[in-house]
Amino acid sequence: MITSTKIRQAVEMEDGFVIYINGMRLNKLRALPRYLMAGLKVGKMFDRLAADPDSGFLGYEPALMGPRHGAAIQYWRSLEDIRRFASDPGDMHVPAWQWFNERDDGGLAFWSELYVIEPENYETFFRNVEGVGLSRFGRMVPMEEHERQLGLAGSVVAAEEPVVADGGT
Repeated sequence: MITSTKIRQAVEMEDGFVIYINGMRLNKLRALPRYLMAGLKVGKMFDRLAADPDSGFLGYEPALMGPRHGAAIQYWRSLEDIRRFASDPGDMHVPAWQWFNERDDGGLAFWSELYVIEPENYETFFRNVEGVGLSRFGRMVPMEEHERQLGLAGSVVAAEEPVVADGGT
């Protein structure tokens, strides 16, 4: 028997942050080797960035969007940090784009979205889970101690009570 407590929490970040979502889709099967190589290049970039606290890269969450489509939800300290990384010819990003552009025949697609988040313009909610999304980078606080910014689920009131899992029945 597994016992847990229903804990409603939120993440608090002292400053603003950036969410950068980018993805890659295999459009044509003949591009599979490039799809795999691009995935390796991205993984190496994330490893390098994570090893450097001054990079401003907080981390990422992988997102599988289908058998030939994946993405990464990246968390950055600031827009300046991501711009610096993306435009530095001595770092890994510029050479990776050059590699892709030299071989672009439409078989592999890339897309991205960028969101600059100000401290008062986001809301989070976590229940029975930690270590995902912003909870990896911010301070987790019980909802009773958190002042909601946008009112997400503001009218939901739930008792903090033990839950007993009975093996799936």
